Amino acid sequence: MSNSIDSLVRMINQIAANSMGAHDPTAEVVNHLRSFWTPKMCADLKSSNVTSELNAVA
Repeated sequence: MSNSIDSLVRMINQIAANSMGAHDPTAEVVNHLRSFWTPKMCADLKSSNVTSELNAVA
């Protein structure tokens, strides 16, 4: 896995962990990604097929 993908995985897992106390943690993660991540960041993560390394909420 590339360093940039490693960073994206680490970031989204941190976002997910910090959202666990929310009423709807998944919605919190989605809202965060829509607000702060570029479309390229989302596309890179999606195309990397690293789902086994992601927090369940991510």
